[in-house]
Amino acid sequence: MNGTKYRILLSTVATVTLLLFSACDNKPVCPTFTVKGKIENAAGKSIYLSNIGINGNIILDSAKIDKNGLYTFSQLQPASYDFFFIAINGKKPIPFAIDSTETVTINSNADSFYESYTVEGNNESKQIKEMNELQVALEKQVNEMLKSTSPAIIKTRNEIYALIGEFKQNISQQYIIPAPDKATAYYALSLSLNGEPLYQPRNNRYDSKCFAAVATGMKMRFPNARRTQHIYKVAEESMAATRPRKTRTVEVEEGNITTTGLFNIELPGINGDSISLSSFAGKVVLLDFTMYEDAKISSRNINMRELYSKYRDRGFEIYQISYDTRQHFWQQSASNLPWTCVRDGAGTNSQYIRLYNVQSLPTFYLINRENEIALRDNQIENLEEEIEKLLGK
Repeated sequence: MNGTKYRILLSTVATVTLLLFSACDNKPVCPTFTVKGKIENAAGKSIYLSNIGINGNIILDSAKIDKNGLYTFSQLQPASYDFFFIAINGKKPIPFAIDSTETVTINSNADSFYESYTVEGNNESKQIKEMNELQVALEKQVNEMLKSTSPAIIKTRNEIYALIGEFKQNISQQYIIPAPDKATAYYALSLSLNGEPLYQPRNNRYDSKCFAAVATGMKMRFPNARRTQHIYKVAEESMAATRPRKTRTVEVEEGNITTTGLFNIELPGINGDSISLSSFAGKVVLLDFTMYEDAKISSRNINMRELYSKYRDRGFEIYQISYDTRQHFWQQSASNLPWTCVRDGAGTNSQYIRLYNVQSLPTFYLINRENEIALRDNQIENLEEEIEKLLGK
């Protein structure tokens, strides 16, 4: 996967806000929106209103919560739907959406600011709250699975991927597909899991289609908005990056095929020396196609390190091929790994991706001592058991 993170960048930058102010200089009345409410146990505390901007969060205003817990903010109506949050020091901020001159009422308690808030006056903001609650539940479930990871690490990984896929399907069907031109659909694409974006359009065809749907909706509703231009560009690049490759015949020289039918691989390692897969004949080899730029690979490599430490003295080896676009990043990432690390600079045009029918990253094969492919990852439920079987032969 390409590790470039396409987090959805919510809202406009400060310069756009200034332009909106200046545009109203010669008008008697400018349209505004209002956010107000009551925060219990917060009399005298400062509360802040911020815009969630492309280059970071921008504080727009601050106020003192009065003795009754009340506060009010008013700001110019944005040119397209926009995203904001209110915050008090030391507490997780409360996000909400604005797309007209509505009044949004957000009530809470200073002791459980984010956890106990309610929102009225804006349906998109209610749905943002719903999505965030679902995201928190998913994160809790995934983290519990990671804590109780059994030796069958690949099975656990696949279960987590399936869970994330189901979550994205539900979010898409509930919040994106019905109204891709709404703020809720745009916000859905920014959901994350442990700080990493759930929707990764350059790495996943389904995700890129979700981005394309929202981009199309925005193009129709807000054709000149800065956010529209941004997401449209991301969607175009992502659709191109995830477009299915055309099938073509690959001519393979006879010398690249071993007598058992395994395609040999020879690629440069960290020091630039070519390392051949066939040089490990007689060992049980985990042939791994991967990309360190994918944030999930770090925890995956930790689990693989445990396997390698346990079985390497019995003739187990890992031959890991990286498809990272940045060579220096790959070298730094691979420098502390104890197994054989090579990089294929051809990227998705690699002959090895085609020869081994690699449809997604990461993908791995188990190769037996006879230098034959024994199993592919989707055929394995318990990786340790399969390694034990092959080492015992």
